[in-house]
Amino acid sequence: YHWDLPQVLQEEGGWENRSTTDAFHEYAVAMFKEFGDVVKNWITINEPWCASFLSNYLGIHAPGKTDLQAGVDVALHLQLAHGKTVLSFRDLVPDGEIGYAPNVGWLQPYTPSEADKKGCDRSMMWLKEWFMDPVFKGPYPEELIQLFEEHQAFLKIEEGDLDIISQPIDFMGINYYTGSLGRYKEDGGLFQVEEIALDERPTDIGWPIYSDGFYRVLTNIHETYGYVPIYITENGACYNDEVENGKVNDQERIDYLKQHLTALHRSIQAGVPIKGYIVWSLLDNFEWAEGY
Repeated sequence: YHWDLPQVLQEEGGWENRSTTDAFHEYAVAMFKEFGDVVKNWITINEPWCASFLSNYLGIHAPGKTDLQAGVDVALHLQLAHGKTVLSFRDLVPDGEIGYAPNVGWLQPYTPSEADKKGCDRSMMWLKEWFMDPVFKGPYPEELIQLFEEHQAFLKIEEGDLDIISQPIDFMGINYYTGSLGRYKEDGGLFQVEEIALDERPTDIGWPIYSDGFYRVLTNIHETYGYVPIYITENGACYNDEVENGKVNDQERIDYLKQHLTALHRSIQAGVPIKGYIVWSLLDNFEWAEGY
């Protein structure tokens, strides 16, 4: 699922409506029955943070809401849909593998101060642990539950939800593009932190390039969740290619990929079980906030 929710379901509340988890499960079962004999590797949800908080709390992607409660609800329901789907997959495609593809970045404290560290830790918890802990460890991070409650947003979890969400999966997909430095700022949003761009020139979409963050993310995930096979399901850079004499001088993208593949190699040497790498290349797709 890459955010292509049918309009009729959005009009009924979309992913804020718990019943959408059943609609997704029904759709997934139909796909398994139709294609399970030829397609053996599946991913349930792509970038759940984007489809929940980025879209319903930060208002950047569809449906463009700025409601923390909506973000919390959607995140839970996406994970619940994932778990229901995994359960049926085991029966319908017994010789296949299924995973889940959260997007992650890396926020490195700007200084060693406790305030900078706390803001970065909470931001990373929101991006990473909120979407990985329930799948791999069980409960949601209590620190974030309390922070959300302080802002009148509540995790509406029901009995049995965590058992469904934590169904064992065969691999994790990781989407990584960018990272930055984080500095304490009293009015810096929910986590009181502002991002400080690195010195290096960003991509043409404005994302800082931080290949060391790629290494830090992968080793951190491995240390936190143990042996989970990992596929890099998205990585790449956006540049406004200029054609000269029928060719694109693509050095910036070459440099980006070289830096990130070097970081990936370091991760493998550190014991991270990387099983594959998929670069975002050739074609872009239409995005609600960014166009093409």
